[in-house]
Amino acid sequence: MKDIIKRWIEFAGADFDVARRLFNSPRPNSWTYALIIWHCHQTVEKMLKMVALKNGKELLKIHDLLHLAKQAEVNNFPEEHGDFLYDLNKYYFSPHYPDINYSKPYPKSDRTIAVKYLNKTEKIFKWLKAYNSPKK
Repeated sequence: MKDIIKRWIEFAGADFDVARRLFNSPRPNSWTYALIIWHCHQTVEKMLKMVALKNGKELLKIHDLLHLAKQAEVNNFPEEHGDFLYDLNKYYFSPHYPDINYSKPYPKSDRTIAVKYLNKTEKIFKWLKAYNSPKK
């Protein structure tokens, strides 16, 4: 199980690395910023799934961060992180599902919003990684 947890952390870390690299893109546009935030979502989603697995829960193939946090039974999850999960959920999109009606407009994304989400994602990533660490 320890190896699986480590792989999930590395997998989530790769998404966060992609988000940071996109942020430094030489020619960003609005979709670049949308993808940055999407990779932030993926980072948090994978970390929550890692905690769920660590806690002996079933791996749910869903993308709702609030549902995943509840299912993972993360104890002492800071309220500010929960509020962020609610906001970050709005930025998940599934362009690989062509039969879905995309009637809701995608939330605004620009450099200012992207850096805010990057910073908050980094905090949650570190918090969940520390949460995973054995207590001394």
